[in-house]
Amino acid sequence: MFNNKKPSSPRDLRLPKQRTIPSYNEVQFLMEEAYKIKGRWVEQPFSIPDHKSELLLSVRLNSPQEEPSWMLSQIEGSESSVLWNYSSRDLSLICNLLLSSSGESTLQDSAIPSDAFSGSMGEATAALNDGQTVSHGQYQEVNSYTTLIFDPPRPGIKATLEGDLKNLQVPNLLQSINLAKMSGLLDVRSKADETKIYFNDGTPYHCLSRDSKGDMALIELLIWEEGEFRFWPEEKVQEKTVMRRLDSILMEGVTLLDQYRYLTSQGLKLESCLIKKNSVISEEEFKTRLTKGAPIPLNPQLDFYELIDNRSSLFDLLRNRPLNKNEWIPIMFNLVSCGLIQITDQAPAQNRLAYLKSLGLDEGAVQSVLKSLTRAESGILTYPSFFYFLDQEYLRYEYFNLPFSLVLFSLGQRTSPNAPVESLPMLAVRRAMQRIGLIKRNVDIIGHYETFDYGIILPNTNSAAAMALTNRVSDVLREAPLSSNMDPRALALAFGVASIPDDCQELDKLVNLAKACRERAKQTNQRVFLARDLGIKPNS
Repeated sequence: MFNNKKPSSPRDLRLPKQRTIPSYNEVQFLMEEAYKIKGRWVEQPFSIPDHKSELLLSVRLNSPQEEPSWMLSQIEGSESSVLWNYSSRDLSLICNLLLSSSGESTLQDSAIPSDAFSGSMGEATAALNDGQTVSHGQYQEVNSYTTLIFDPPRPGIKATLEGDLKNLQVPNLLQSINLAKMSGLLDVRSKADETKIYFNDGTPYHCLSRDSKGDMALIELLIWEEGEFRFWPEEKVQEKTVMRRLDSILMEGVTLLDQYRYLTSQGLKLESCLIKKNSVISEEEFKTRLTKGAPIPLNPQLDFYELIDNRSSLFDLLRNRPLNKNEWIPIMFNLVSCGLIQITDQAPAQNRLAYLKSLGLDEGAVQSVLKSLTRAESGILTYPSFFYFLDQEYLRYEYFNLPFSLVLFSLGQRTSPNAPVESLPMLAVRRAMQRIGLIKRNVDIIGHYETFDYGIILPNTNSAAAMALTNRVSDVLREAPLSSNMDPRALALAFGVASIPDDCQELDKLVNLAKACRERAKQTNQRVFLARDLGIKPNS
């Protein structure tokens, strides 16, 4: 029953890391996913306060006749050890093992129901054991979220080339199109991004991604290692943005890919915290160390190094100083490979509330204030509470001239491509807010806006930084299903972003601009729409 090593699988499903022990509902969700993708591990990484190491709960089902295999591992750096391995459908048993191994006393959000295996859950398990289809669809064999949808640019047109980047890497794909002198549109998509390249006789002349276009977008595409592609023949556009020769772009892109792979092998993620190895270092010594790295200008590296405060994640740094991948990847490669910084999963623990004890204050009483301002079902601020903090942020702008941004967004789902958008179940909303909470700063405020929408207040943030965060939020919401019977492709997202003073200087105008942008995002199917793209002059 006990093993020392988890069998490897090339297509395991790893959910975003969370900072609390999985609840009973989340453990149940993991088992539901294992039923849908048999033979693959479904993994939930998590951490617990006062625990330095990361824990990983995994489950796999090889066939409906077998018991699900559960495993809890402890991860320290690049090493992992198995704490226990057990096969059971009894979720209450798994939860008890999880609690005892984690040193916790209760689960996060719900007690284990006494009828956990009666009703729909028990019926679904029994139906699977009999090889039947479950009528309500909880455990239907669906792998749809691993397949991307490509809409043909014209009705009736068929792709002449299609495939998976795991089997054909981007540099080889581009060279194949170039040698065959193909003309048309290459559409490359992942779960979180999309890039389109137009070719004329094998030569790329226009490239467009979500964040950039031209040579830069094409170079960034070369580091993609996952995704799918389709080539639509004879598609043309008038705009020309690719100015360099393909062989020159490929040489730069391959170098960027090698640097990116090195960084990922060192454990770098957008949520990684960067720590300076030397608290004090002279510019001369800094320059000397970088002579062993890639040949890039000194000043951008020095500017980026000075941003590192031993607390902020890579994403936070890029939000404060927006850089494209072909800019920040070489800088990070040099800083890491030359021994100037190290990568860690989390910043040094700073329990601010613990200081209250020395002042004689009850930590629970302080937490109860926040609890009274939040909606229990979603775990975020109520609409009145959210607007109170929005007004407070506006006062900070009036008194201290501190900029801030407002993001208003809608979450929903479509049961079919042309179906109307329906609201998400509250459990899916709660999971969405938990994921957003993992990537936002502690000072960012998230809450309900009006009846069915949501908002994020971003203090000391301009519109460019707000867009970076919004795109990251969109990515993490699509990384994995929010509920057991929901395809991430069915998730309908619309974000509107407005900033003070970039776009206006009055609070009512800020809110109206953000709402208008959100509606424009719905109309144009752009996930993120900025106030500056409305064509309205600032402060008009």
